[in-house]
This record gives sequence, structure tokens and C-alpha cells, in this order.
Amino acid sequence: MRPRNKKTGQHRHPRASSQARTAPKRDYSRWRALTLASVYVLMVIHVVHWKLAGRTLAPLELNEVMYTLELGIVTAGFVFMAVAVLATLIFGRFFCSWGCHILALEDLAGWLLGKLRIRPKPIRSRMLRWVPLSAMLYMFVWPQIARLLAGHPMPILHVRSDAQGWASFVTDNYWRNLPGPGVALLTFFVCGFVMVYMLGSRGFCTYACPYGALFGIADRLAPGRIVARGDCAQCGKCTAACQSHVLVHKELAAYGRVIDPACLKDLDCIAACPEGRVGYGMTKPSILSLPVRSAVPRLAYDFSWLEEVLVALIFLASLLIFRGLYGIVPFLLTLAVGGILAYFTILACRLTSRPFVRLNNFHLKQRGRLTKSGWAFAMAALAMAGFTAHSALIRYHEFQADRLFASAQHDFARTGVFTNSAEVRDAIHHFEFARSWGILDRPEQATRLADLHAGLGRSLADAQEFEDALRHLEAAAAIRPQSAPDSYNLAVVLSAAGLSDRAIAEYRRTTRLAPTDPDAQNNLGLLLASHGDFAAAIHHLELAIRLRPDFALPHFNLGRIHLTGGNEQAAIRHLEAAVSLDPNLAPVVRELIQADRH
Repeated sequence: MRPRNKKTGQHRHPRASSQARTAPKRDYSRWRALTLASVYVLMVIHVVHWKLAGRTLAPLELNEVMYTLELGIVTAGFVFMAVAVLATLIFGRFFCSWGCHILALEDLAGWLLGKLRIRPKPIRSRMLRWVPLSAMLYMFVWPQIARLLAGHPMPILHVRSDAQGWASFVTDNYWRNLPGPGVALLTFFVCGFVMVYMLGSRGFCTYACPYGALFGIADRLAPGRIVARGDCAQCGKCTAACQSHVLVHKELAAYGRVIDPACLKDLDCIAACPEGRVGYGMTKPSILSLPVRSAVPRLAYDFSWLEEVLVALIFLASLLIFRGLYGIVPFLLTLAVGGILAYFTILACRLTSRPFVRLNNFHLKQRGRLTKSGWAFAMAALAMAGFTAHSALIRYHEFQADRLFASAQHDFARTGVFTNSAEVRDAIHHFEFARSWGILDRPEQATRLADLHAGLGRSLADAQEFEDALRHLEAAAAIRPQSAPDSYNLAVVLSAAGLSDRAIAEYRRTTRLAPTDPDAQNNLGLLLASHGDFAAAIHHLELAIRLRPDFALPHFNLGRIHLTGGNEQAAIRHLEAAVSLDPNLAPVVRELIQADRH
């Protein structure tokens, strides 16, 4: 019979106390923290090397795997991902807990919250647990299926350089596939801190990370696992220490090893075992063991089925609203925002229907009455609802503008003009709404809007609708004040509309923006001559000839000016040069000379 504990009266294993006294104290958390911190150190060194040398190793971004799968470009990110997956197939899911920069932020957030005596409650959702796998399939598998359905051949793996558009290994465009610093910091804050507070430690790993889903699949095939070392007292300390919320002691008792792919091999469970009964070793992969529900009970979910449906709807809506918003919100940030917004919505709904509602340390509602924290949360919920609605409106106009722009560009590429002016006007309306009411301006939005104004203005000018044409060309020039082509097009139409004074001023601006443009110099010289400013006209026409010696028109215009000024010798020289460069001018030159002699 086992001896009893004198204080608790419970039986204990006869070897447990001696093991507890002799088991060495192990702490892997500091080593892991040091390893994860070194990831950021290496990132900084990578950026500094790029800034100093101008060229560096291409970014080891896992999302560059998509360029390999879709275009066949073997990238450094693909090689890095392949090595990580191969290592996971052998040793298990170590990369996530020892090499992921997002998990470093999650652990930091958990540590800081612990210092504030806040222990975020892990949220269990049926719907959100499918997000990482769905995102992984969307990123890596769906493009291949779409390729096969379209009948396109699979890409051939190859290596590229910067000169070919997308360098595989060494590049001078390190930031080619990364968000700007502001968006990167926002992504780190939301994925690493807000998700931990709202959804619990490892919230991003559990409910957002598509790469984690791939590593989880590989982990099922790995022989490297957390294993039981002899008899286990089932004290549950290993489970309490697991930040991934795996029932470690239950799985060790049922299978002799941890089979849950959520296990990130951070080794905290090994350090927590007072008897030294938990370890790491090579054993049978988890895919060869069927889960036994009676041995490892499934934890209860936090949401009802009706709430789960709402979670799914809110997540999908946020994905449509926020992904690509203002052209800067990346996919991973959108996934995190979707999970946070879904839980935020559930809490807001519970405030209206439940007598008690709590968020971590804050009681939002007690005995049917909102607390001060509850009122603050309600105000935050209203603000978030307003921001989401505003973002949805902006995203709708962005989507419609991009769709109509693509159609208009296809039409322009085929015909050389915008044949469907109504479509172009609609696109302009959507772009201008998004620019006027949006919080930020998309980087490419202004360029596309200016292209539409300029193209429509030229089409209207060809149709002799000068008033409407000038309005659109002026809008294009206002959006791109440093664009010489927009200024030139506006000057041409001003001249055609008989507004020569404004045309001269605009041509002068064009020549300042593009002093080596011979067409602008020639047209400006011609207009100045029509206003009687022959000296300035000659200067610009001669400059046009120097810029382009084979340009016939400035020779012709100089010939006319010299004829008017009585310098027949210079006039004949320039007119003959014009005819030699463009024989089609010969009849006009003959008539001009004959008229001058009579």
C-alpha cells in the first residue's frame, strides 16, 4: 500500500519524493528568451548591412514561399521555410517557440501582463481554430488549384537576380515584400500584444498564423516529442506551465507522449515537473495514435453555437473590410484583427443580454448593471463599430475604383483611348470619395486617379469638348504638380481652346519640369511668336533643334519667323532644313515662300 501524505491524506508514489529531491531544477525560459531576442538582433544587423552595403541577403520572409509556388522563383524565404519544415518533420515544432519573432512578442506581452497581475484568459472558439489552416490553404494550396483549373502549367524552379525583377538570394531591394515601418510596428503590437490580452497567450499562434498550421501538420509526422519518463504523479504542473494550453499530463498518461500539434516544444513543461518525469525524446509520431477522448477530455468552448456563427460572420466581414485597406494592411494583420474584432463583438453582445460579463481582470457588468469598466468598454465598442463601418465604406469605394480602373486600362491598352467615359467617370468618383473621406491616402491611388483624369481629358479634347477636357486635365496636373506630361497635355488643350496666355504659362511650367523636352520648347516658341515675342520664340525654337537635331517643326517655325522679320537668308536655310527632314512639308514651304515674295 502506498504511503499517505500526512497533510493531505492522499496517496503518493513511493519514488516520487526522492525523485523530487534529486530532480535538477531546469529553466529553459531564459534560454528561449535569449534565443528569441537574438532573432531581433539578427534582423537589425540584416537591415544595417543592407543600408551600409547597398546589397544584402534577400529577406527571410516566409510569405516569399508564394513567389516560389506561383512563379517558380527560388527565394531565400522559400529555402528558409523548407529548412524549418524539414527540421519540424524530425524534431517537432521547435521553430515556433525558439525562432519566431511574433512569439517573442507574445511571450513579452505575457510577461509584462504578469507583472501587472493580469493573466489573460485563453479563449476557446470552434470557428477561430480553423483560421490558421484556412489561411495556409488560401496562401499556398488554392493558387495551385486555380492554376490547374485554368490549365496553366506548373512553374519551373529557377534563380533570379535583381536585374530580372525579383532577386532570389542577394538583392539591393531588401524591403521589397515588407510593410512600411509604421505598419510593421502596428502589426507587431496587434499580433503580439493585443491578441495576447484579448485571446490569451499564444493567441496569434492559435487563431491566426498560417505558417503555424503548416508546422502543426509537419509536427504530426515528427518522432521528436515531449515524452513521459517513468511513472507520473499527475500533479498537472506541466499543464499549468504550458502556454499553448495543451493538457500535457493527460496526454502523457494516455499516450506516453504529447500528440497535440499545438505543442510548441518550448520545454516549459519539462522545467515545471517536480519529479523530472517529463522529457524530450524520439518516439512514435502522433499521427500513428488516435486521440482517446475518454483519456484526454476536450475542454469546453467559450462560445455557444449562435455566438460561433456570429464569430465566423464578423471574422469574414473584417477580412473583407481590412485586408488591403488603404493599400497597406497586410494579410497577417487582418487575420489578427478579425479574431480580436470577433471576440470584441461577442463581449459587446453579452453586455446586452447577460448579468455578469468579464474581460480578464475587469468586470464589465455585475448583477445586470454596467460597471465603470463596462461603460468604458461600451464606448470603445461604439468607437470600434464606427471605425469599422467607416473602413467598410472606404474599402467598398477602393474596390469599385480598382475594378473600374482595371477595366478602363484594358480598354485604353486595346484602343488607345477611353471609349467608355461613363465607366471612367465612375472610377474617378470612387477614387475621389476614398481620398476625400479616407484617413490615409493609398500610395497608388493618386497616380491612378491622375491617369484617369489625364486620359479622359485627352479623349474629351479629341472630341472638341474643351471645357470638360480642361477640368480633367487641370485635376490631373493638380494631383501630380511635378508631372511634365500632365502639364504638357494641359498646355496643348489650352492652346487648342484658344486660351493662349494660359497655354504659354503652362508651357513655361512644362519646360521648367522637363527642360530637355523638344516638343514643349517648340510649342512654346510657336505661341510666343504668335504673341509677337520673336526673340524669346527664336530662343526656344533653337533650343528645340539642339535638343533634337532631326526635328523638322522648329526649323519650319524658325523659317516663318525669319520671313516675317525680313531675314530671307536665314528663313530659306531653316525651311530647306525642315523639308529635308520632313518632305511632307515641301508644298507648305513653297506656298510660304511664294506668298512672302509677292
